[in-house]
Amino acid sequence: MKKLFIFILFFLGTLLLSNSNTSNTGNTKKDKIEKCKEKKYCKEMTSCKEAIFYFSECGLKKLDKDGDGKPCENVCK
Repeated sequence: MKKLFIFILFFLGTLLLSNSNTSNTGNTKKDKIEKCKEKKYCKEMTSCKEAIFYFSECGLKKLDKDGDGKPCENVCK
């Protein structure tokens, strides 16, 4: 009986720890908003992947000056 009680306590503790680790996923939207404030211009982009992130996720449509759907032609060649 004592072993069962210890097992149940261990199981509940593990369950509570796993739930507390996943609660941080709610911050991803806030993190994205903060990230989107960091850069505004193609000259600030260091990679095509970064330019695409700002173009598609942050809504910086001005990164595509010629309207072809490809942001920052100076970086995304």
